[in-house]
Amino acid sequence: MSENNARRSAIYVDFDNVLSGLREGAGVEVARHFAEAPEEWLAWLSQGVPRRFLLRRCYMNPAGYLEEADGMRRYFSSFRFAFQAAGFEVVDCPRLTRMKNGADLRIALDVMDALASPLARIDEFTLLSSDSDFVPLLLRLRAADRTTRLVAHPELGRVVRAAADEVLGLDALAEALGWQREANRDQLFGPDLNQAILGVIRETMEGAAEPLHLPDLGQIVRDRTGETLRGSDYAGFGSVDAMLEAAGGYVRQDGTGGGYVLRPEWLAAPEPAAEPASISE
Repeated sequence: MSENNARRSAIYVDFDNVLSGLREGAGVEVARHFAEAPEEWLAWLSQGVPRRFLLRRCYMNPAGYLEEADGMRRYFSSFRFAFQAAGFEVVDCPRLTRMKNGADLRIALDVMDALASPLARIDEFTLLSSDSDFVPLLLRLRAADRTTRLVAHPELGRVVRAAADEVLGLDALAEALGWQREANRDQLFGPDLNQAILGVIRETMEGAAEPLHLPDLGQIVRDRTGETLRGSDYAGFGSVDAMLEAAGGYVRQDGTGGGYVLRPEWLAAPEPAAEPASISE
């Protein structure tokens, strides 16, 4: 098929979201492979129907990092050139709040711009993200008679799946990058979802600069694993407090909406006992 007859496509990568999902589900090496060789998984996504990716955009927080097995940090900015060499425009999305980098909003705005652009009709939109916030965007694209593909966590919720025309799991992406399910039974794609939830909580709290509202933590877990805290029976521990303790000794402080989650070192240290007053003779 000639290029003129190929499906006109656009691809949008929520880098931080996908990298975290791969790291938690298939390990650091697969996550690094994704970041260093985008041309490999782009070829995998291009299989089947001939496609031309007219728009290729990657959204990343340059200050984010991938922690290697030896404890060394690979900052996301070091992967920028690999994406540029694969024809991607890299859009910096630094954190705007303590936990959000605004990538989802930037993607939504760019997709709507592409939908309305008079330059070329985009027939197919591919999003790499497990963020459930994209449901309204996917439904809007369907209403505009566009095909949508979503690459997301394999435990993605039914509502998000129903909004996309095709859903590819991050486990399938990991396999395209050389991950072998049977050889990696200790990894987290598949039945060990509870460990994945604990991993997300641990990573989120270690990166938090202040106490985190419990509903915000629950939203992050759902976006990254496709499961709710309550639906997982709190990662199998039966209660919020037991789950937080297992994740890393975190503590819940009373407050609205279920309270706030604190790292143990944030707990107020007891004030030293006052020295007894000296008795003047």
